[in-house]
Amino acid sequence: MFGSIFSGAGFWDAGAWILAFLFVGGAALFIRRMGRSDYKKGTDQDEIYYSGNVVPDEEVFTVPASSSYWGFREALKGYYSHLTALHRGIATEYVGWFVFTAALILTFVLV
Repeated sequence: MFGSIFSGAGFWDAGAWILAFLFVGGAALFIRRMGRSDYKKGTDQDEIYYSGNVVPDEEVFTVPASSSYWGFREALKGYYSHLTALHRGIATEYVGWFVFTAALILTFVLV
């Protein structure tokens, strides 16, 4: 039904892309439908959680990331505790790791 388009860099199969989009879209809709059915938009359920305090009515309002993502960080505490032990915040260290990793990958590709 669908043909392949051949180019100098390989082929592009329209049918495979359509099937992939349908599969990913179906998976996304399935995950979305797994949500809570008792959610009501426009009620107190829409309010942000501000540590039990009343949320200010100001137009300019910021919530620190440590508060916004508390549950996410708490759920992945075992993973983040190992990462924060390695994290020192020195940019040159990250560049060094990047160069080391790129050189390692290049070595594996060329050998």
